[in-house]
Amino acid sequence: MIRLILVVIAIIVACALSVFLTLNPGSVSFEFLGMEGQMPFALAMALLLVCTFLLFVAIWAIFILWTAPDKFREFSRRRRKEKGFDALENALIAAAAGEGEVAVRQAARADALLDRPALSRLLAARAAESAGNLPGAEAHYEAMLEDPKSKLVAQRGLAQIARERGAHAEAASYAKAAFDQSRSASWTFDALFDAQVAQGDWTAALETLSEGEKRRRIPLDRARRRRAVLLTARALECENAEPDTARPLAERAAASAPGFAPAVVLAARLLAASRKHKRAEELIKTAWAAEPHPALARALGDLRKSDTRAKRAERLRMLAATRPEHRESKLLLAEAALDASQAEAARAVLDPLLNMGTPTARLCALASRLARQEDDDAAARRWMTRASHAPGEADWSDIDGEGRAFSYSPDDWKRMVYAYGDEGRMTHPRYERFEIAAGAVPENALLEAPRPVRKAGSAPEFYDAPRPPDDPGIDEVDA
Repeated sequence: MIRLILVVIAIIVACALSVFLTLNPGSVSFEFLGMEGQMPFALAMALLLVCTFLLFVAIWAIFILWTAPDKFREFSRRRRKEKGFDALENALIAAAAGEGEVAVRQAARADALLDRPALSRLLAARAAESAGNLPGAEAHYEAMLEDPKSKLVAQRGLAQIARERGAHAEAASYAKAAFDQSRSASWTFDALFDAQVAQGDWTAALETLSEGEKRRRIPLDRARRRRAVLLTARALECENAEPDTARPLAERAAASAPGFAPAVVLAARLLAASRKHKRAEELIKTAWAAEPHPALARALGDLRKSDTRAKRAERLRMLAATRPEHRESKLLLAEAALDASQAEAARAVLDPLLNMGTPTARLCALASRLARQEDDDAAARRWMTRASHAPGEADWSDIDGEGRAFSYSPDDWKRMVYAYGDEGRMTHPRYERFEIAAGAVPENALLEAPRPVRKAGSAPEFYDAPRPPDDPGIDEVDA
């Protein structure tokens, strides 16, 4: 619309000028190089305009010819860049689609077309990773270390490759350099911490955890649980050689996460060795109030070797009273009642538990003990037979009475850092590996339970225990 208005205005101006020149005729005379001439004023103005136009055309043509080489080079660069970005786009799409060989070829083409070494090297490294060529990717990342702009991403790539190769020390080295260099990159904390845990370097992992907590790279509750596991693992390492160093580490672990039973059990054992029984008992009670665990009850029972059976039972009842509604507290009361031969008290606790769904092997074993105290051998045999195929539970009820409650391997502790640290979940490695000792159900339980005598042809009261092929059985003997 604006252009139309301008054209109309130009036409009006031209018409007005033509009318003015027609109403005001005139002439123009000139003398040039001995030549004289005269022409109308309107014709002279027209010639002037035409000559001016031709002059501008000539100047424009000279400018075009003068700048043509530069424009051609600029066009070539622009075309080359467009091809390079096309190759870059194709390489990224191929890498995301898992077409490693195509990504490598397109990355090489982009590297040749684009004058952006950091971008092309990063793309080439990603393409090599997509193709499974880790040495090639590592070479590209190492070249990127020379550029300050790409140094951080190169350290991340090298740390990831080193972790995949199992070179945790090398991964920790790259992650440490990046962690010290950048305070804003969140991956540096995770990479460094994971590499240190994978090495079993608990001291370095604790330092990294503290720094990550200061930088707010990890929630406070998760940091406390991870710290408890790391401190416990570190205390176990120096328990025998440096008990004075191990004890405060275990106490710190118990203070970081009172519900972490391995830390509390270790701290109680070390405190008892230093004759600090009262402090150990306080830790156990605090832990039981936070999260009851069978190992805590055993630790309290073994705390004072001089305790009588009655005194020990009293301590366990007081421990259960701190969390009376919890299942472990009820089981603890049942075990204490059975140890004191209080069958009625034990039955009052066990009956509600046995009626809550399918009883576990642990409950069946306790029911068998109760039946024996009530002189009901048939019921004892039935419960022990049932316990032999009842579902187990990862509750540490199979703790070896002569050994450690938590006999974790270094790999188990590494898993525990994340299982308990991130999820608040206690792992039971022997349960997961189907290595639970049958502490709740002794191997000779069925042999000890007497087989009831019945007449030939009568139906069994519950069901018979398996017997050897050469055993003629009660039926045949009675017959």
